[in-house]
Amino acid sequence: MELKFSVIDISLLELHFKLNPDFKFNNDQKIEIKSQISINFKRNRNMVTVIVSVNSGDSSQPFIFNLAVEGMFKFNKIPTGKEQLEKLVHINCASIIFPYIRETIADLTRRAGRPPFHLDPINFVNLYQEFKR
Repeated sequence: MELKFSVIDISLLELHFKLNPDFKFNNDQKIEIKSQISINFKRNRNMVTVIVSVNSGDSSQPFIFNLAVEGMFKFNKIPTGKEQLEKLVHINCASIIFPYIRETIADLTRRAGRPPFHLDPINFVNLYQEFKR
């Protein structure tokens, strides 16, 4: 049986954003954000809730942010094997949620009077492989 799923809802759970007043912005300067991403999931009645959090707390960066976005997914059949489910959640579901996180950060930085900051894309396959180590 082919696995099919749909997105039920994507919502912002938590958001903290603060400009670093000591950071000197330079238009030619490329901003690199040291961020950490974590993926948590809850399984409930043929649905999986995935929470993707991105944290950046380095005071040498132009802004500090912490946000968590939740996606709720409905499956025709949830994989029974733990590894199959983890892989689905950490790769497929998280990669669906991540563009919403990128858009939120870009909008926040723009609203803060700075050029929109776009988080770099994430290779969720590699992130999953690191998670498994």
